[in-house]
Amino acid sequence: MIFTEKNIVPIVEDAIDLGQQGKIKSCKEKLRTIYSCIKENPSILWETPHIASMGKSIILMIHLDLFDDEEENIELAHWAYLFISKGLHQELSQPTPDTAKCFMLHRDRIILLKSFDDFFVDSLRAFYYSDKLNCDMDTYLEQRRVVLTRIPLLILSDIYEIEQMYENLNNDTYLLEVANYLEKELVVTKEELEEASLLHRVLYQYLIKKGLC
Repeated sequence: MIFTEKNIVPIVEDAIDLGQQGKIKSCKEKLRTIYSCIKENPSILWETPHIASMGKSIILMIHLDLFDDEEENIELAHWAYLFISKGLHQELSQPTPDTAKCFMLHRDRIILLKSFDDFFVDSLRAFYYSDKLNCDMDTYLEQRRVVLTRIPLLILSDIYEIEQMYENLNNDTYLLEVANYLEKELVVTKEELEEASLLHRVLYQYLIKKGLC
């Protein structure tokens, strides 16, 4: 199959719809086609309004255990983060951003980071400890512990952005549970939220420079 924007977009939309309907077998068939497309040309939808939907379909791939290989799933998580973040940047650059779209994009990114935080450890280490990556196990475990503490801040940064758009997080049950849990565990300052917003931008640029897109 020769992949084009025209023929891959309906497949992405169908995969998401099937996943939401719980039609797992049919959804997985679509997801495998999407995966083949990404491996051939990961930037196929990069400059289109559909890039975030591609990211959402990748979250489905990981949730539905399309692949057993951990390295494969880490790469998928990175693609999902890139594609959703790109979609968010596109929307926020509009003269009048669509609040509902921004809400869903922040929500999808929260789901990704909350569900698969472990998949982002090495990427965060790469720029937090760029000069100390070759280290003994004790040092590695300490570095891992530190970078894992940054992921809740990334999530809270997205939650904060949603709070600026909707009261009570739009009464979204999932987001309210995540926010309540994290806010009980953490006391976050304004400076830390600003750091987390910057960290989102750094992680995004790092994954691009890594050659994913």
